[in-house]
Amino acid sequence: MIGDVINLEQRHLDTAENIYEIIKENYNHNEKWTIGICGESGSGKSVTAFALKKVLEEEGIKSVVIQMDDYFKLPPKSNHENRQKSLDNVGIHEVHLNIIQENIKQFKEGKSFIEKPLVHYINNSIAEEILAIDGTQVLIIEGTYILDIDDFDFSIFIDRNYKDTYENRMERNRDEQSDFVEKVLDIEHNIIREFKEKADIVLDKNYQIIKS
Repeated sequence: MIGDVINLEQRHLDTAENIYEIIKENYNHNEKWTIGICGESGSGKSVTAFALKKVLEEEGIKSVVIQMDDYFKLPPKSNHENRQKSLDNVGIHEVHLNIIQENIKQFKEGKSFIEKPLVHYINNSIAEEILAIDGTQVLIIEGTYILDIDDFDFSIFIDRNYKDTYENRMERNRDEQSDFVEKVLDIEHNIIREFKEKADIVLDKNYQIIKS
């Protein structure tokens, strides 16, 4: 997503190193792999994804990160306004998960590029992006609802709820502080927590692996 800022810290890289040690036990360099990273808003999905990408590429494994935020049916401000009309508009149905599944299929089939949406946060717009994936061995996809998809070879759940991530969300300067937003995050929390049991790895509040 254009306008998103990723700040990698050493703890993220350390965690990514530990995740790679687990992944490499099953990873076949001759196969294309998909990794899903799930968690609540501000939980660290993006930094975990990009830290893992860095670690993989240091091991000679070319990878690409895709963010679920690009696949929302409405751009950010419009989506927020739609939620204000009714909290029933909050949920998995806000996202084109079917397009993500199609992109995963194209990746697995060895396509040299995929067509995907691209959100511009500041402009509140959605464009189309042609993403080159030729030679890519691992596709990493992060997002709140991403583990609703069962097509991943490996999955990670970050076990931090919206109350734990309050400071992170404020630092990103993308989420307003209001009772309404907290209600939205509580709805998301109740949806996302169901995905924890599906994950191969669970990270705790301190990014430590507690399930593997």
